[in-house]
Order: sequence, then C-alpha cells, then structure tokens
Amino acid sequence: MDSSNLCSCTEPLAMATVPMQEWCEPYDFTAALAEGTIFPCLNLTFYKAPEKKCTCKPCSNTSNASQKNREEMMSELSAVSFALNDLTLYLDTHPDCPDGTALFYRLLEQRLKLLSEFADKFYPLTQISMITGNFEQNKYGWPEGPMPWEGACI
Repeated sequence: MDSSNLCSCTEPLAMATVPMQEWCEPYDFTAALAEGTIFPCLNLTFYKAPEKKCTCKPCSNTSNASQKNREEMMSELSAVSFALNDLTLYLDTHPDCPDGTALFYRLLEQRLKLLSEFADKFYPLTQISMITGNFEQNKYGWPEGPMPWEGACI
C-alpha cells in the first residue's frame, strides 16, 4: 500500500452525537403502521415524497363476510404487532420508562387475545395461537389457511 495516500491528520474528521429519545404520546396503531413508527417525535421528514392517501381497504371487493372479517382482524393484528415490536425497540434503551412499560403489557395482552380470537375463528397464525385458541386440535395447524404473507384474498 502506498503510504502517500493515507491521511496524516491528527484531528478527528467528524464526531456524531445522537440525543436520547424522550417518551412522546404514540400514534394510533393503524397510523403507526403506515408511518413506520409509533412515535410521532421520531417521524422526521428529510426528503418528503408527495403524500398519497390510500383509499383501498383489504379485500373490499369481496362479498364474502368471513373473508372481510378475517382481513379486518389481520389488519388489527398487524397494527398491534407492529406497535409492540416498535415499542420493544424503545424499551431496549429505556427499560425504566413507566409509560412504555405499561403500554408494552397492554399491547402484549391485546396481541395474545387477538391471536387467540383469530385462531378460534379461522386458523392459528403462530405457535402460541395453536395452544391459546379454543379450536379442535387433532393435527398440526398451519395448513388450515393461507400463510400470513400470502394475504387472505386468495
């Protein structure tokens, strides 16, 4: 290696500091899923794309009531699961935050309830919902419906 190409500066070129995140009242969880964070104080725009309002609803073109109900439950479960995951990241750095901890336990309880209700009405989505649901269980439950990433409009 040619040593003439190496920097001989003794001063650091740059130093970054990142302020510690403070607690702020979270978004509604459906909005949080669309925004990509539950915390409005973290939703900073740097290069903002033009806003497009989505007017579509999952499976809104189907007349099957069961399928509509399944999609609505999946949407609610997705929003709660996202909020729980985002809040977990916050609590990794703020383990003593009483607001965050209280919300964590509420969301965890709500997610387990939704998983159980979904398993009762349709099919299990996770390993946990295979034992929390009140359905007849005489075989492994994954083939009962589409995989979560396949969507329900199948």
